[in-house]
Amino acid sequence: MTRASVGQNIGLKSDIRSISSLHKRGSTARVLNLIRIHQEADQEGERIITPLFKNDALNSCFFIKHNLRDNEKYIFPESRTRATKILIPFNVKELNLGGQYVFLGQPGYLEALSHYVGGDLRSASEDARTLHALDTVPSFDPFLLRQWLARNGILPDMRYFNLNMSDVKEIELFVQGEILKFLSMASRGAAGGESASRLVKKMMSGKDDPDLEPFRNTLKFGKAEFQEGLFAWRGFLYYKWCAAAMEAVIPKLVEEMGAARPERDWGPDARKAVNQCLVQLTHLLVKSYAEAKRRLSAYDQAFEALTVQRNPYPFREFLLTGPTRFQRLGELMGSLQNLMQFWNYRTQGRNPARIRPEEYFELWFDFEGSFKSQDIA
Repeated sequence: MTRASVGQNIGLKSDIRSISSLHKRGSTARVLNLIRIHQEADQEGERIITPLFKNDALNSCFFIKHNLRDNEKYIFPESRTRATKILIPFNVKELNLGGQYVFLGQPGYLEALSHYVGGDLRSASEDARTLHALDTVPSFDPFLLRQWLARNGILPDMRYFNLNMSDVKEIELFVQGEILKFLSMASRGAAGGESASRLVKKMMSGKDDPDLEPFRNTLKFGKAEFQEGLFAWRGFLYYKWCAAAMEAVIPKLVEEMGAARPERDWGPDARKAVNQCLVQLTHLLVKSYAEAKRRLSAYDQAFEALTVQRNPYPFREFLLTGPTRFQRLGELMGSLQNLMQFWNYRTQGRNPARIRPEEYFELWFDFEGSFKSQDIA
């Protein structure tokens, strides 16, 4: 493919399987599955009144945060290690027919997309602005995504920001301890685990439910602001869950990066440069995680005022201002996740101790770039 030819057909068996598996998994921090979101709304008999795109075909695509392979980097005029891929199925009802993909931001991508989806996506259009926002957002976690789009004046249906049900199942046990504290305080007595488990499912589903009225009453929310408060609460619980999962992985990641050695002999200058890169990369990794934990500690303080001091107002006000904190938290979490995914991708099927020096530099520049605007490096 030349730099001018910006689209690719994917119809090989391996690619067909990947499209099907993408669809089954739904949306994740790495994948935004618009097909699944619209299908679930149809199954529940609800219409998405404010779709993400005005062009219907764009609302039936996958957006994927993709670590560029060596043979893909030449597509872009600037140096980059990640890109957002838009995958357009040939037939939404027959995903096994394959599809076409374009990288957002590559030269001529708006013209190629206009051809594929049957519309005019000139740079001044609303859909072009949405595509740019999806390209620049660090990850597709629903809480960061909502705040990122809102900052760009894009306010689609709330269904785009529901958690993936597979994530919900993993989070539920983690969240249950928090909800037990809340229920015990709200009922001024012991709360059963079965009751907490049931309410966790309802709370994390993102749907309005009368069984959540004790939450609203205790926190002194009006009906309209309660949904915003619950969205913020789910967001902080999601980020706490992410941070807990990372905490178990980071020491192993630091150890692997420190133990890595070149695949071939290299001179003292290259060795010195890689050693410096390792020190800086490890420092930034640890400092970034500590910054995320510090931001999450504000949640813990507000929640303690609720459950220990039985004062609902600090937690209530915290939740109402919560979404403004999601951008920084989401950027931190997204960058940490990207680092881990990039490392796993580079070392998959290989001895982690064998990695080329240039891969270290690539990893460092990518990770450092994630934090240029965050005053962390």
